[in-house]
Amino acid sequence: MFTNQFQQHISKFSTSPFLFVGSGFSRRYLGLPTWELLLMEICKDLKLSRPYNFYKSNADSKLPKVASIIGQDFNDIWWSNPEFEESRNRFSSLAETKFSPLKFEVAKMISSKIELVQNDIIDKELKLLKKINIDGVITTNWDQLLERTFPDFNKFIGQEELIFSELYSIGEIYKIHGCSSKPNSLIITEEDYLNYEERNAYLAAKLLTIFIENPIIFVGYSLDDKNIQSILKSIIKCLTKEKVEKLKDRLIFCQWSSEQIEPTIIDSTLLISDTVIPIKLVVLHDFIDLFTVLANNKRKLPIKILRQMKGMVYDFVKSNTSKSKIYVTDNLEDIEKLHNAEFVYGVGLKDKFAEVGIKGIELKDILTDTINSREWDAVKISQLCLPYLNGKYIPYFKHLRNAGFLNENSKIDEDNDTTEFSPGFIKKVNEVQIESFYPSANYIRKKDEINAIFQSFNELKETGNHLHVLVYTPLLFVDKINLEHLRQYLDENCEFLNNSSLGTHFRKLICLYDYLTYTNNHS
Repeated sequence: MFTNQFQQHISKFSTSPFLFVGSGFSRRYLGLPTWELLLMEICKDLKLSRPYNFYKSNADSKLPKVASIIGQDFNDIWWSNPEFEESRNRFSSLAETKFSPLKFEVAKMISSKIELVQNDIIDKELKLLKKINIDGVITTNWDQLLERTFPDFNKFIGQEELIFSELYSIGEIYKIHGCSSKPNSLIITEEDYLNYEERNAYLAAKLLTIFIENPIIFVGYSLDDKNIQSILKSIIKCLTKEKVEKLKDRLIFCQWSSEQIEPTIIDSTLLISDTVIPIKLVVLHDFIDLFTVLANNKRKLPIKILRQMKGMVYDFVKSNTSKSKIYVTDNLEDIEKLHNAEFVYGVGLKDKFAEVGIKGIELKDILTDTINSREWDAVKISQLCLPYLNGKYIPYFKHLRNAGFLNENSKIDEDNDTTEFSPGFIKKVNEVQIESFYPSANYIRKKDEINAIFQSFNELKETGNHLHVLVYTPLLFVDKINLEHLRQYLDENCEFLNNSSLGTHFRKLICLYDYLTYTNNHS
């Protein structure tokens, strides 16, 4: 099955993937035209005296040259024609070259196309896309869909910004061909491409670490795309043959099929210059399974926090006059220094930090809060804590209910677009049922006998046998369990959380209380 194969492949890497996104992505989700269709469309709108085919034939069908000839002809029109007065008022002070007017109009056209394609598959894909766990995006696209999809990511536009900026390789979008938000940055004419190719080696050197350390998933490109060929050629020039082997399995190309097929992942190769690069080829008709796996690719902290932490540490290490409020220590004698710190890096200090009240919310805290509420913010606990907890028995429902994330059936809607709720998390919560808290099969066989003996939870509790209380309670008919009596019992015996023999049963019983109290999935 594709999802299992792809998940196993991604899990081989210690880093999260980067997406390398091409024009097919914009066509799929924004309905943008191909580059040539865009030039044909813009040609009609620019009031040019000649038809598109004139420019195409005079450019020997080379699209960057087509754009150059169109740009030269349009320059005089833009500066003089009354129809472009509004554009001149907006952009004239930004004109840098004779091709700037063309770029202004192309950027306006791209920016105007913000409506998403509407159909059920696309809608589901985009909701999943917002949840995927990736380290960043590299793209040749001009539109701003990626920024809207990943609002917490930092954006770098064009080679200039990329080459001369400090990149953290996490939570970043690299728009290597420019962006419609900065029209002059667009790589569109023959002159732009020549200049771009001259500096491509510098860009490749900047991206080299990402290609060596992260899996790269190409979406929206064909295997013979010139942009990809150019980047990979420059990267390979920086590597020895032995180093090229490190790219093996890291390059994953997604090839869209018009046929309704099940996705597959196979070994393939890509020829760049004289070098054969081993790649993984994913063939698919839609991206639901691919994005589902990436959305289930768990991360310990949200990307925004990880990027902030990495940036602070980088600034601290690099600069003698760091502006980051960061505190690095291997002892806690001077506690006062912690009060103004935004980020604390301690070596071997987890227990000592806990002694002074510095700790995160753990599963044990969520369990005890279920019994005795600490009045936490339910939305924050639901989004920033519950999806990141590890353990078989987790009391989900109190905070999800209070935050309004549960529907009338006490489930999370499968298409819930809360970024932190991965498909795997939603599935895990929605699959919880009474039977989830049952003891082993040996005890389950006694269910009828237990219900014949005990008419209420209190009767069971009065036996004084804690093991029986913990194990038998989930087998009682629900109408025999007084929830307040159960809560009082749990509150009185919280020490069982740390009991090696009773701890698991006790946690399970807290989760049963949480389930019965905050859902209506039981009768």
